[in-house]
Amino acid sequence: MIKSVTFFFLILSSFLCYSQEEKSLTESKTDFAFSPGLILQGNLFADVNVLIGKVTVDFKSKVPIVGISGFRLGFESNFLTNENFTIAPKIGYEISPMFFTMRLSAVNYFQNGNSEFRVLPELGFSLGGWVNLTYGYGIALKDENLKNVSNHRVALTFNLNKKLRKATFKLLQK
Repeated sequence: MIKSVTFFFLILSSFLCYSQEEKSLTESKTDFAFSPGLILQGNLFADVNVLIGKVTVDFKSKVPIVGISGFRLGFESNFLTNENFTIAPKIGYEISPMFFTMRLSAVNYFQNGNSEFRVLPELGFSLGGWVNLTYGYGIALKDENLKNVSNHRVALTFNLNKKLRKATFKLLQK
């Protein structure tokens, strides 16, 4: 089941992220980004999200701006096959302009019949919103004593969007 959901998100992301035609780098419209990542929080988790929002690219101002902001919908899991298997659907909002990122998510962890809801603020560094390295702390609203799932976390995520990727590499060349 988990493998088929992950495969579905990978196919969906390929369609949404790489089939976009780039008309103008400063055009304003709703953008989609596939956001995979890795999370270290007691053990290693895989993170799969779709971001629906806006890619901002402005090279005409004095200070160029490249970034992404929008709502994130997805899940994370440690994909273990033993009693510590954990899956966590989540929803959140991300703002990643230029060199920093902020994210706020609501995550519900499921493990061995236990369920723990956490509010998760994250702060970190970004490279044009395309790659993000964040630290977060999950605030448990109902503590179910999950095994091997720390409240502290470090995450590395990529916002895969053709327009954002091109703008980020253009920014790096300047």
